Amino acid sequence: MRRFTTIAGLAAALVFAGAALAQDPLPALADLPAGEWATLSPPGTVCARGTPYHFFVRPGDPQRVMFYFQGGGACWNGFTCQPGGPYDDTVDSAAQEVGVYDGLFRDDAQANPVAGWSVVFLPYCTGDIHTGSSTREFTQGNQTLNISFSGYTNAQAALAWAYASYPAPEHVLVTGTSAGAYGAVFHAPHILERYPQSEAVVLGDAGVGVQAGDGGTGDVWGTAANLPQDPAFAGVTLANLTSDLYAGLSARFPQARLAQFTTEADDVQMLFYRLLGGSAAGWTAGMQQQLEALNALPNFRSYIGPGGLHAILPRPEFYSMQADGMRFDAWFDALVNGSALPASVSPP
Repeated sequence: MRRFTTIAGLAAALVFAGAALAQDPLPALADLPAGEWATLSPPGTVCARGTPYHFFVRPGDPQRVMFYFQGGGACWNGFTCQPGGPYDDTVDSAAQEVGVYDGLFRDDAQANPVAGWSVVFLPYCTGDIHTGSSTREFTQGNQTLNISFSGYTNAQAALAWAYASYPAPEHVLVTGTSAGAYGAVFHAPHILERYPQSEAVVLGDAGVGVQAGDGGTGDVWGTAANLPQDPAFAGVTLANLTSDLYAGLSARFPQARLAQFTTEADDVQMLFYRLLGGSAAGWTAGMQQQLEALNALPNFRSYIGPGGLHAILPRPEFYSMQADGMRFDAWFDALVNGSALPASVSPP
């Protein structure tokens, strides 16, 4: 189960009707049951400790496709990568992974702005915020840990199937929560390049990207080798990865709508900031400074919610959170479906 759902105390997994499909080659979209979760297992993919990776698809409107990158912590050394560390290292069934989610995943909710969309759900089990393609060995006590940081490789395999299955959708939403917020913006350049005619939205949920010092991870994940090669992203650095990627997206895809959500005192983002040597006050100041700079981009908007809740898209609070008189679901609907970008929102 994703770590942020444990913090939220969400309900136990629902029973899903989607069948597990682990064939090679992967099944065609036409072979998947409409409106139900199907499980696809691409060859050559793996989770951090060698267990199988798979992704989920819920076919809906083929002209409206949401790519959702799942969250679940991170690891970068022996302490954080040991069993029980602050990240999830396996992918379970669709019922266990997606069944705990509310918010955008309530396809039966009348207020859901993406109800009926096709969903490509990219699970997370590699500790590398969906960006890695390396293997590392760590020592922790008397343990030797062999970790496969293959988040980038796994995502690219899932995306290759999606590109073939959804060749030219009219609308594309690239999003993700927590670690998945970083995965969404990291893979957005590839996805938007693949869909140049689509109306595109990129939204990071609860992953602002403020780092303490250099982030403390070095490049143990192999992230640098997977950065986009387009000249618009030539200035992207690992130290300012998220903000640099959004700036590059703004320049390369000026018609795309870019956004981030966070609360003003996100407890999980602060936790990881402290693990890397920072302080709660430092995270808050860095978050405000970073979003202020990104809001200067013509096609970027932010929503800062009150309190310390971590994540909004998969939570019931998606339909109730309000800041400065604007409900988040209404703001999100305007971002995705409106004729013009909504204004940025923050608590008064």
